[in-house]
Amino acid sequence: MNLINCFKKFCASFFLIALISGCSDEVSKPLLQVGEKAVPFKIELVDGKQTQLEQYAGKGLVITFMSSWCPCSNESMPLMKQAYAAHQNDQIEFLMIGIQDSRSNFKDFVKKWNSPFPAGYDEKDRIANDYGVSSPPTTFFIDKNGIVKRAFYGNIAKKPDEFRQWVKEII
Repeated sequence: MNLINCFKKFCASFFLIALISGCSDEVSKPLLQVGEKAVPFKIELVDGKQTQLEQYAGKGLVITFMSSWCPCSNESMPLMKQAYAAHQNDQIEFLMIGIQDSRSNFKDFVKKWNSPFPAGYDEKDRIANDYGVSSPPTTFFIDKNGIVKRAFYGNIAKKPDEFRQWVKEII
């Protein structure tokens, strides 16, 4: 019985570590670096429409990779929504990409937060892999020329002043 309890604890610990580290079945590239060109992508949005990187040419773009299960993704959403509301009339767009999640859980996450900006589910985390994203939340700030100006991994709500400044830098 003692061996069974040890095995159960080992399995629970392994699962917890995998969940916290944001496991994916694909090996990620290094995080896309400041100064690099954003990697082109096409994604189906949760409303059934499609979008792609080239649709944002000439505007700043904040791309945030999030998951429903991630506490930091949930904590970051209010700040993202505030920034979107503050800059609706500026030359900037926001896009949320769901990773390391099920499609249905991500759709529920988008609905729960009543996301005012487009959101799409990244099937098999292909876009995340191209951007070198290994876990959520990770946010990229891309200028109107498609160049990455900032990349931030983690809870953006813990850096609200920096976040607001980074948004302004790409307008």
